[in-house]
Amino acid sequence: MTKFWNFIKDNFLTKKFLTFGIIGVLNTLIHLLVYTSIYNENTDKFISGAFFSNAIAFVVASVFSYFANAYFTFKPKNKSTMQFSIVILVFLSRLLISSSLAELFDYIVINWIGIDYSIYPIAKSIAPFFASALLIPIAYFALDMVFKKTDISK
Repeated sequence: MTKFWNFIKDNFLTKKFLTFGIIGVLNTLIHLLVYTSIYNENTDKFISGAFFSNAIAFVVASVFSYFANAYFTFKPKNKSTMQFSIVILVFLSRLLISSSLAELFDYIVINWIGIDYSIYPIAKSIAPFFASALLIPIAYFALDMVFKKTDISK
């Protein structure tokens, strides 16, 4: 138990992880604001307003997240196009995995636990919340590794 607590304390109860979390919250707010504004403006103009709006919001929030994490969280000495590209790939991977997990958790909430979304509409947030929360530490370690490996002297 002591090893586990030391792992938690050394990796997650740090200024670096807290900064990562704050940037994550801001990233989510930016994503929601961009998504909502584009979706509300373009629902009649595009076949899938949700897909288009989410794609644009994802790009805007990811670019913000890259620069914010580069400057405030991981602080590499050098930034590069390769580093940016790999970070975006990590974000895309996280998006695909969290979407898949959300689908799985949604199935569990509806079919195994038996929650009816028409009665409890707030319960729709359970699946994406747990899918996203599960990936936070994985994303943190992946990005930490990417920033360290791509911080190459020019």
